[in-house]
Amino acid sequence: MVGKPHRQNSDFQLRHFLVGSCSTPDGAYVLMYGQLIDMQSKLKHAESQLKRREARLAKCDHIISTGAPQYEYHAVLDAEADKLEIEADIPTWEMNRTAAQQELATIEKLMLELRPKCKHADNDILIMSELAQQDEWLGELKQRAENFLLTQGTIPHDHFQTMRMHPEFKTQLVPHIQHMHAQLSLTHTADEQGRPVATLSSLMLELEEPKLLLGA
Repeated sequence: MVGKPHRQNSDFQLRHFLVGSCSTPDGAYVLMYGQLIDMQSKLKHAESQLKRREARLAKCDHIISTGAPQYEYHAVLDAEADKLEIEADIPTWEMNRTAAQQELATIEKLMLELRPKCKHADNDILIMSELAQQDEWLGELKQRAENFLLTQGTIPHDHFQTMRMHPEFKTQLVPHIQHMHAQLSLTHTADEQGRPVATLSSLMLELEEPKLLLGA
């Protein structure tokens, strides 16, 4: 397992596994927008946590400095213990905030790269999300068909039912599935010299590369 301490997603994951999982720039942009508002919220909460931590430390310092007889001995000990616990968490909190700031910067950079490629960039994010649905789902269902046919040789009935619900099932998905079947059948066909007419390697080279929405 590749570690990513303090991060929700590494830069590599954001670019290749999140953006790379999408079929259209618009779909990827909307996905990154969701990551953007989530990370912005985390950073705002971090600032709130900072103020609460400062308030708790100030309270602890007051109790410790005042001491007895105003505060009982156990209250002073509790304040000292609380202060130690709070201070022990500070390095981790600071690293979490720094990591979140870095992740936010990467998300913003990816959105800037994607925006010029989007068909619906002139709309607000809610409309853009809706307008992206048909093309994004078409690409998603094509990839599912490819993955199932290459690994299992058949498309499960529930996924096929989802494909049938898409408005471009007959015009886009059926031809794509037929092409995949035809190419796969060629991998089991030999020419006069006994060599495969097509290979799985050559077939896989034909598959769409969603990650090419962005550069490496």
